Amino acid sequence: MWQSLKKQISSVCKKSPVSDKKASFLRLAKPEKCDFTFVNDHFEGKRNEENGVFLRRLRKSENFSSLAGNVLYAAFSLVTFLLMVRLLDKELYGRWVIYITAVSLLDMIRLGLAGTAAIRLISISKGEDRNSVIASSYQISILSSVILSILFLIGYISIKSHFPNGYYTPVLLYYPLLAFANMSFNQANTVSQGLINFKRVLIIRALNGGLNLLFIGGYILIFEVNIHGIIITHIIASAVVSLFSILKQWDGLKYIKLYNLQTIKSILHFGKYSTAGSIGSNLLRSSDTIIMSMSSIMGAQAIAIYAIPLKIVEFVEIPLRSFSATAFPKLSQALKNGKDKFNTHFSQYLAATTFMLIPVVVVLMFLPELFLKLIGGNEYLDSMELQKNIMYIIIAYIFILPLDRYTGVALFAVDKPKINFYKIMFMLIANVIFDCIAVFVFNSLILMALATLLFTILGIGLGWKYINKETGITIKIVFHVIKESLSFVRSKYKK
Repeated sequence: MWQSLKKQISSVCKKSPVSDKKASFLRLAKPEKCDFTFVNDHFEGKRNEENGVFLRRLRKSENFSSLAGNVLYAAFSLVTFLLMVRLLDKELYGRWVIYITAVSLLDMIRLGLAGTAAIRLISISKGEDRNSVIASSYQISILSSVILSILFLIGYISIKSHFPNGYYTPVLLYYPLLAFANMSFNQANTVSQGLINFKRVLIIRALNGGLNLLFIGGYILIFEVNIHGIIITHIIASAVVSLFSILKQWDGLKYIKLYNLQTIKSILHFGKYSTAGSIGSNLLRSSDTIIMSMSSIMGAQAIAIYAIPLKIVEFVEIPLRSFSATAFPKLSQALKNGKDKFNTHFSQYLAATTFMLIPVVVVLMFLPELFLKLIGGNEYLDSMELQKNIMYIIIAYIFILPLDRYTGVALFAVDKPKINFYKIMFMLIANVIFDCIAVFVFNSLILMALATLLFTILGIGLGWKYINKETGITIKIVFHVIKESLSFVRSKYKK
């Protein structure tokens, strides 16, 4: 009789309709897969089930698409990097690093001004309001690109006769072209992230990385190489990706006339802090390169050497970029459902990415020379001991990266970009002062790496203080969520 009753209840569960399979990121169970359980078992396991769903669905959700996109882009970039570092001399490769560092910073200005705020607004709006946000964001991107292009062309005309071979002269000459070449695919990325459609982001990033490899790699292998040729092939690759985004109508160009002045003001109000924060964040990463480029002793060759161990950080940032990209709109949505939901999401993202990095950290600790040789090749063997010492500092930096990244994302999600800006500015100013001492007084790359680690730790502490103030999250809450997630995983493994 009891077995018959159990079968009837299970049968009813299996026939229950699902009104919306995407209604909740962390719904506790799927009715169509329901099994009979005792009531007490259900309530005891409910909390563990909620936390475990996050880990179980990583490979099925937008997180996986975001991760796959970044992995593909990184794979193409790695091959491009290996070609360049082996086929270009240190001086030319150093010049390329200086160029790409500068244009990345400039892109941050444009994307920070329109992109970050647009992602947040697109994720919480619908219908005509959403289309207006897309159009307004596009208008800001166009205007900012025009203004930067005019300023840079004037700057190039003014200094080209005085510094024809300057490190930053190519930036002034070519960035106006790059700004318009990559505008549409950057806008498509913004729209896709706001819509939480990371399958599109995957395609865009894979295409971008693939074409960069094809164009730049082909140029290096076939033609006589110089910095201008490398930059032009990079611009052409970006233009092709933008054309693809326009043809697929992913960039929102069709809504361009639906812009609203009030929406533009809202984006710019948020954007002035996100832009400043993005600039500061990028400067925090690139200040080492910029300061070294100003040193007559170090210069482009020191930059090339320093870039080898730092390349590992770029690989490690692949999952961080992926999960933080999906975390931002989802944390914004979760906050609307209460601080507890926000804290749970935050803790789950932090735990998942930190656990993924632990094996990486362990392997790097025991095999640093292997990875440095694999990345740099024979050209950089003469500086291996220096690279290894830098690597050990970077390993510690890698371990705290998830907490640093998610504190910044959380401050944006709770609509506190101003606080994030202050945090980044504090870290940047302290880091620049320390870098100047390291370069111009001690001529030490190791001290530069140490400065990055030290002031990242201080920045995390400052960011955590304000997140706690806004949401009430504590270390105890984070560890509690981690414990429940691990309990869920263990229970599933035993089954």
